[in-house]
Formats: sequence, structure tokens, C-alpha cells
Amino acid sequence: MSVQATAIKPGSARKSPPPKPYHHGDLRREILCAARTLLEENNIASLSLRAVAKKVGVSHTAPYRHFKDKESLLAGVAAIGFAEIGSQIARAVEMHPGDPAAQLQEAGQRYVQLVMDNPQCVQLMFGGILPCDDTYPDLRAAGDLAFERLKMIIEEGQSSAVFKQDDVELLAMTAWSCIHGLSVLFIHGSLDIAASTTLEIHTFTKAVTATLLNGIGTG
Repeated sequence: MSVQATAIKPGSARKSPPPKPYHHGDLRREILCAARTLLEENNIASLSLRAVAKKVGVSHTAPYRHFKDKESLLAGVAAIGFAEIGSQIARAVEMHPGDPAAQLQEAGQRYVQLVMDNPQCVQLMFGGILPCDDTYPDLRAAGDLAFERLKMIIEEGQSSAVFKQDDVELLAMTAWSCIHGLSVLFIHGSLDIAASTTLEIHTFTKAVTATLLNGIGTG
């Protein structure tokens, strides 16, 4: 039995389309940004690695090179959320050098705005969905850094005799709890006040932070 070879003229062979590149740029960051967008558009339960891959425009297996499962993806999104809180606190300090009371008020305003803009991410960060131990070091580090920056405002206030000389962590946690609780009440519409516009929310937040400062201040 013989096999006849078929002659192929130069240039007549069909070229297969080049395979889609695995990624361009920082795929991990793109995946996290896409995941956060999908999270806010829908909810935590509906988020999946496959949906994120589709939004980024890569194969459904590509995200697994950076995240072993959905929980690790969620941890990455939450870490970005805490990093943003830390950045906003740092920005508040930059805006009001040498004035820890104003820094705390500014940080409170910025925190509330972050929560209002990212309610699903906040639920992910504080809803007990992710472990609070060292399972995800980046997440733990981002949360710790944000809290440390808040503590630095308290410490500066104590050094300048603006804040009372009490346990720094306790005062920082009190401030965080107060503003976070207010933020959650806003996003759930649980406050029996006319706080539906940005200006109204800003005004009410300012009043609450002023009351907080009266509680921890020395005056």
C-alpha cells in the first residue's frame, strides 16, 4: 500500500490563528479589578473565577495561575479594599498636617465615602466571609496597615494633648467602630434622617465625628 504525497504550493497553506496571549500587562491586577467591578454589580455569591476571566478576556483557566480558588480571589479583593482605606487615612493626614482632630474628621469622611461607593466589598471585608488569621498574608498586612495609620493619628493627638491619654488601640478601635457603624447604617438605609444626598451624608458624618472627638478629646 502506497501513500501519495500532495504537493503544496508555497504560500497556499492555511495559517492557524495565533493563540490568544495568556495576558498582557499585570493580569493579576486586571483580574482583581474585574472581580471588584463584578462584585459591586452583582454580589459575592454570584462572583466566580470563570465570570472574571470572561470579563478580562482570557481563558477560564488563566485566573487559576494567580488564585487557587474563589476564596483566594475574594481575599485579594478585600486586601485592595483595606489598602484603599489605608491610603485614604494617609491622605487625610497629608491634608491636615499637625492637626490630628481634623485628620480624624477627614479620615472619617473618606471612610464613609469608600463604604458608600463599595458596599459589596465592605460586606466581603467585614462580613465574616474570610478567615481572620494569617491564611492570606496580604489581606492581613493591608488591614493591619490601615489600622496602624489610624493609630498614628491618635498617637499624634495624644502627643499634642488633643486626645486623652488612654490606650491607643482602644481609642483607635472606638473611632473605627463608630465611623464604620455609621457607614453601614447609611448603606442599609437604616437611619431615620434625610441623608440621601452626598452633602447630607457629609454633614451628618461631620456631626458624628465631632461628637466622637468630644468623647476622646481632652477639652
